[in-house]
Amino acid sequence: MARAFVSSFLLPLVRGGRLHVGRPLGARAVEGLGRGEDAAAEQLADSRRAVAARFLPDAPAPPLDEATLRLGAALHDLLVLVHPGIDGPGVVRRQERVARAAHGLASLGPPASALEAVNRHSLLARVAEIARTDSTVSFWLGRETYVGRVPPPRVTALPKLRRVRVDVVKRAWLREIGVPAVAREAVLALGVASPLGEALDPLRLEPALCWSRILPVLRAPALARIVAGRMLEVGVARAGDGLSSALLRFASFQDPPGGAPATPEAVAFALQFVAHLMWLDVLFGERAPAAGGAELAVMLTAADTFAPMLVWPRDVPSDGDLGRAFRARLDGLASLARAQPASANAAARGVVGFAGARAQIEGAPSAPIHI
Repeated sequence: MARAFVSSFLLPLVRGGRLHVGRPLGARAVEGLGRGEDAAAEQLADSRRAVAARFLPDAPAPPLDEATLRLGAALHDLLVLVHPGIDGPGVVRRQERVARAAHGLASLGPPASALEAVNRHSLLARVAEIARTDSTVSFWLGRETYVGRVPPPRVTALPKLRRVRVDVVKRAWLREIGVPAVAREAVLALGVASPLGEALDPLRLEPALCWSRILPVLRAPALARIVAGRMLEVGVARAGDGLSSALLRFASFQDPPGGAPATPEAVAFALQFVAHLMWLDVLFGERAPAAGGAELAVMLTAADTFAPMLVWPRDVPSDGDLGRAFRARLDGLASLARAQPASANAAARGVVGFAGARAQIEGAPSAPIHI
């Protein structure tokens, strides 16, 4: 497995195809991964460059470096945990060992630059597409099920004579199968190390959207523009609800460890990004939507009331056409916010107060609206 890791796992992970999941890989195994696979490594670099170019057009081909091999090995070990071959006596202890190994491999910390974020994402961009194919073969003497495996030819031979029927079901790894609870920390560490995919999926449920993980991506203007565009495609109301509920967890220090700390400056930045989405929707939306999601309405209404410098850019007059259009949108949000429970509005005021105190003292930069 180690000698063919690039061709049998990393390359189909990026290009699409069948992933070969073998024995678990630990930290020592990373040193031997991919050696002697020059042709596969070149194909992998070309495929990853095509992914990276969607975010940074001039980015060079991502290298097959230690970070790449560690992230790939960590993902491989997470897939081992749902492989039928791991079952049997002592399965819990085996899962714990594999989960610890995956966590150690994935614990690279946040990307230090936009290029590093894109390079890591170029390897893991299709993780949400990973699916396991289960086949149930029915024949005249009974049936057999093959989990994650292709039925052998002997089982499907003579289909008419033996009345063979093969029922195939594909199940998404993350959304339908998931990973054992013992591996949750490893999954979160993988998200910290490669957060661009999470930032592009604001409606995700598990693991839930987390500001401490996506902040490094949004602080890079080139990536923030792409993420904002994706959220406009999803819909500001739906994406804004996800961002707002995540912001409440972030400002309440409920995010898992490993990501960016919840400082007043970080929370202020998050509020400005949410406001930025609303400005973009006013500027470029095809039509004005209904007031918006309830959680978005509560958060932006609190920000507009108690820290308007986080919502209104300094260079946009409130009495101009754009300012009046934005005020009308805020008024609609305020009506929706008033219909929400008092506890929700109080929580949003707490978030804004945490961010707004520093904004008033030091002067937070105005919300950007140009892309």
